[in-house]
Amino acid sequence: MRTNISDRDGLVAWAGLLLIPLLFVAGSGRAVPRRPGPQAAGGSAAAFPLQPGTYWIYEAVARWGPANSSSPQEKLFHWKMAVHQVIHRGDLLVAVVTGFPRDLDRSHGDARPARSLIIEAGGSKFYWIPPASFAETLARLKNPKDSLGGLTDADEIFLDLPLTDGKKFCGPTGMVRTDGFYCWVVGEPEVAQLGEAKGIPAGATTAYPVHFLTVDDSTSFDFVPGVGITRYSFQTHGTINDTELRLLEFHAGSR
Repeated sequence: MRTNISDRDGLVAWAGLLLIPLLFVAGSGRAVPRRPGPQAAGGSAAAFPLQPGTYWIYEAVARWGPANSSSPQEKLFHWKMAVHQVIHRGDLLVAVVTGFPRDLDRSHGDARPARSLIIEAGGSKFYWIPPASFAETLARLKNPKDSLGGLTDADEIFLDLPLTDGKKFCGPTGMVRTDGFYCWVVGEPEVAQLGEAKGIPAGATTAYPVHFLTVDDSTSFDFVPGVGITRYSFQTHGTINDTELRLLEFHAGSR
């Protein structure tokens, strides 16, 4: 659960955030893409493919070191996120996954893919259940006598379809804030920058940037309907302990 902060602290963190470079843009020489017309990521479950056997391979980089270091340590590697099993309970679709990008937060790139859950509720809201709660939550899902009350928490949501510019979703504390902190906020849709990524289905051309800002860190990812998370970034404030992922391959499982 995220801890609330004061508006004054939020403004201080926001000023610091402006100094953080954008993922894979600084120094890349990549042109800013032309903005597509207004549109929204559909609310269909097909927008986030979670069939068993689906997997994503990312190019990843981890950097760490003291604040203002001119030569932080860096590690380049490949990272795989995969769907191993899908469980259906009522209007819930629960995917057993390994390698959710958040496994790499603050890890210096030495984390191993862990088991966690993505819970899709009603075909539109997606919650991430971290490894620490994996076994307990899975046991509840497999217990037919469990009503599953309180299975998901609003603070665990990370995706709420359809996505539109300016939309926000999070727990009740973050929703009432006016500074954009402690809540997922959707940015303006843009042309998906997928480079030479393999396996991208036809029509997957629009990316929706989503950001979560706190005093201590910032998280962002691009969501492309029909593919899923194509870019992920976690950056700390004050010290260097950052992770960036960019999609290299997408492989859809069987329906």
